[in-house]
Amino acid sequence: MPKIEICRHCHHASYAHVNEECVAHDQQGTCGCIRFETLQRKPRQRTWIVSVSFFENRWTPDVSLRIQASTSGGAALKAVRQANRERTSRRHILQKKIVAIPVPRSAATA
Repeated sequence: MPKIEICRHCHHASYAHVNEECVAHDQQGTCGCIRFETLQRKPRQRTWIVSVSFFENRWTPDVSLRIQASTSGGAALKAVRQANRERTSRRHILQKKIVAIPVPRSAATA
């Protein structure tokens, strides 16, 4: 499904603009926006601290990783992949232990 571009000024879709002028109507009449500029949306991701350990023939020490993801499942997936790449042992992994902790939004920006 393609994403529809949205105007930064009036928040109408791109197809509501003809020759850069908004032709959308609402209860007050026409919109009045005379210039179409796309709204730059950032993905809504947050920071997670994820601890990953593997069970080969014993539990390996936990590896703590700082991950950017939108959900806990996505953070776990990214952390397991990264920890797997950084592993030195090439033994077969029997189990994985994952603990994902969200970082508060105020602490993530600081």
